[in-house]
Amino acid sequence: MSSFLKAHKVFDTNFNSSFYFESLSSEYAKSSLLTTINSNNTPIIFLLGEPGVGKTYMLNLIKDEISSDKKVLFTSEPFSTPESFLHFLLEDHKVDISLTISQLKNIAIEKFKNNNNIIMIDEAQLLNNIVLEFIRTLSDTGHFNFLLSMHKEDGEEILKRSHFLSRNHRVVILGILKMNEIQKYINSQLIKHSLGEISSQFKNKQIKLLLKLSNGNFRIIKQLLKHTFLIADYARTNGHSKYDTPNNCVITMAGIDLGIIDA
Repeated sequence: MSSFLKAHKVFDTNFNSSFYFESLSSEYAKSSLLTTINSNNTPIIFLLGEPGVGKTYMLNLIKDEISSDKKVLFTSEPFSTPESFLHFLLEDHKVDISLTISQLKNIAIEKFKNNNNIIMIDEAQLLNNIVLEFIRTLSDTGHFNFLLSMHKEDGEEILKRSHFLSRNHRVVILGILKMNEIQKYINSQLIKHSLGEISSQFKNKQIKLLLKLSNGNFRIIKQLLKHTFLIADYARTNGHSKYDTPNNCVITMAGIDLGIIDA
């Protein structure tokens, strides 16, 4: 396999904790989340960030770190009713489907009453108001801990509602990457996989272009890099020397492929 194809695989968008990058924003968010979760004093935690900044990645990372100490439930399902949410909480119990919501809630309270749990809901902005309010009422019992990951704009709007504003909660923001962090991210990931010769080809002008095209968005940066390396590999294989390094022209072509730039 060529070095560019190896580099392409390094920036896979699937979760792999060994690919974690310690940006200032992600490290602060991770530390804040772990401290708050381990304190058991905050029944609802909101993780907010723009789409693509790495919220799902962060949830998986946190889940892996605490799963040996706490009961962790993870979902991204947009539950439409409190009953469907309760059935999710009780999925390892055999419960009669004819039970009332009050009966299901009591069973769930009995199951989670030791408080040593965290229920993570990704894309929680997709939950309707009825389910969000029901989650709030569950948190009021003192037996449930929730980590709700949401798009920043939606989360800020939800937090304005009085029934959340007046309750004990914590908000953690996951931000975008700065220029020096993009450079550090590329270097750390490529060098880690013995691809330092490719890492050295990224100069300030390439990093500036990646920042401009991605606006510091972690997901978009990875997608741009993946496409850049595929184009460079094709060029090198087929003798197109003008495009066989990750220069600005190749990065621009990657942006066109992704629809970020209009051709």
